[in-house]
Amino acid sequence: MRCTMTSREIVQRCIERRDPPRIAWHFEVSPIEGYVRIETDFRGVGDGVSPDFKPDVPGRTEWGHRMETLDPSGEGVGEPRDNPLADGWDKLDTYCWPDFRNEARYAGLDQAAARGHADGKYVYGVIPSLMLLPASLRGMENWFMDHVVAEDHLARLLRGILDIRLLLIERYHRAGVDGVITYDDMGTGERTLISPEQFRRLYFPPYKATCDALHDRGMHLLHHCCGQVRDFMPLFIEAGCDVIQLDQPRLMGIDWLAEHCGGKICFWNCVDIQATLPYGDPAAIDDEARRQVEKLGAFGGGFMVKAYQQPNSLRFTRRAFQAMVAAFHRYGDPNNLSPLDDIAGETV
Repeated sequence: MRCTMTSREIVQRCIERRDPPRIAWHFEVSPIEGYVRIETDFRGVGDGVSPDFKPDVPGRTEWGHRMETLDPSGEGVGEPRDNPLADGWDKLDTYCWPDFRNEARYAGLDQAAARGHADGKYVYGVIPSLMLLPASLRGMENWFMDHVVAEDHLARLLRGILDIRLLLIERYHRAGVDGVITYDDMGTGERTLISPEQFRRLYFPPYKATCDALHDRGMHLLHHCCGQVRDFMPLFIEAGCDVIQLDQPRLMGIDWLAEHCGGKICFWNCVDIQATLPYGDPAAIDDEARRQVEKLGAFGGGFMVKAYQQPNSLRFTRRAFQAMVAAFHRYGDPNNLSPLDDIAGETV
């Protein structure tokens, strides 16, 4: 038996907890030991870079910093260097913000979104982060100190970023995009980067304004967040975040997440990239996948799966990846209702 719902409808039902016939998934990563698998309910689109931007050195972003990585796989995100606001807050007065009003940077966006919908996919765009971007502009050490001695200046920077987020949301909405994702790690392996009180004062207002703007347009906020952020989860939910994407669900605890957040937010997880996948034990991978589907998806939906996008940077094996995919198929689509072919993958 095959499901007549499109991928887009299944994702929407998962996010909104409206009894999807199966979990939604995004199994699309760079090749692992020459093995390729593309099986996804999603389609990502982007806004591109302003055609007026000409980097003076390789790796320079239009925000002014450059990314540097020592990852031999070439997949690492890297560390921000040449932070453009590092020398003082007076630099913000003359800072050259990227031009998100330039329609030329959106060339092809409408067509890409339309193709995604024609293929039945849930289409999402990308918006700037609220923590990682300010830290890149100021430098991490300065950014931490700003929470002690320069909250007003930091709030001014966040207002500028919010303005750009709102511009992007409106443009994505015009293109028919279903939601947006922000990649914004907010914790270490032990705790949140800042206190919940600081988050509420500085980051909650632009975070909530983002969610409100999206919901006014019938769109969703998908937030990728690494780290131990238990203390932030109630704030994410209160602000209206629709989806939290976790690569390390065991860090906060699957049982804790289900008990305290289940039915209030949708999880878009993979099997834990530090505690489980690197060890390659098929039984452990299977067990964790089952627990996530059963516990986090037990609220009329509320669970999806997203494979880790840079598997080679953490040296995952093909066997471990295949075990994860098979487990999520087994427990997330027990009646084989997927309209997608059960692709075995191919070697390139």
